[in-house]
Amino acid sequence: MDRFSKYTIILPLPLNYIAEHLINVYNNSVSPFFGLPQDILTDRDVLFTSVAWKRFYTVNSISQSMFSAYHPETDGQSEIANKSVITILHSKLLAQGLDCRAALPSVQVAINTSIDASRDASPHTLCIRFTAKFDKGVVVLAASLRPDMIFNALWDSVKIKLIHSRVAMTQQANKRRRPSPQYQVGDLVKIYSSCFPKDMQFNKLEPVFLGLYKLLCCIPETDNYTVEIPFAPSGAMTVHTSLLAPWLENSDKKFPSRIHTLPGPVTADVTALRYEVERLLKYRTRKDKLQFLDKWLGYGHEHNS
Repeated sequence: MDRFSKYTIILPLPLNYIAEHLINVYNNSVSPFFGLPQDILTDRDVLFTSVAWKRFYTVNSISQSMFSAYHPETDGQSEIANKSVITILHSKLLAQGLDCRAALPSVQVAINTSIDASRDASPHTLCIRFTAKFDKGVVVLAASLRPDMIFNALWDSVKIKLIHSRVAMTQQANKRRRPSPQYQVGDLVKIYSSCFPKDMQFNKLEPVFLGLYKLLCCIPETDNYTVEIPFAPSGAMTVHTSLLAPWLENSDKKFPSRIHTLPGPVTADVTALRYEVERLLKYRTRKDKLQFLDKWLGYGHEHNS
């Protein structure tokens, strides 16, 4: 999807595709018509963090912008486009009895010819530079193209309308929104429990925010923070500030009844410390050996190992 004109290209892909296949589809179906972009915004899927995809960026001088999987505010435009595709696709399947692959071209035409309220123009007009008629899948070009002067004026007006629309949406969203808390590298924070994988989700009686975890990197302009997670695959996790909470250390003098004493080893043998396991969270195989992720009795989830 083009970020300016909102022009959408829908291409079918196999179930288990890899980065090389995705690059070939882009070079064969997108690049011959629109060329190479200056920047591509993607999520942090393994396809877009692979060596082949990064090599594709480097060779073609394309800058890579990635948003966090735990920053839902970043991916709004593509999420709305996906919902539109699914809704129109269902209507095509019910009304015309088409299969998914045969209905994709008509779905793309329906999305790209609809007039956007913010732009006051269709994506097809802004991107292709002419108004086309679509009749039963056949494209009939208009009698003449728009002059460059008129088309440039249209682009300028669309830019101004997008700025006004963005300002209006920001003001509406910030009416009941508090300023984002600012953190520093090294601060201790708690993370919303939904950020953890499903096989590590805890029951509903657990605290909503789990911690404490240490901040490794701060990106205040986008309100993203990288938090050290010992049991995460990469050892860290990048989340939005809305999914973080500051760690407030308990005052033992003011609240003596809240003193939390960590239980000691099961045995008194110092050479072989043993702690009691409360729950087995996850297991995996590494080099033909089983490894277990345990929740220790009396310890918080930040001590899981």
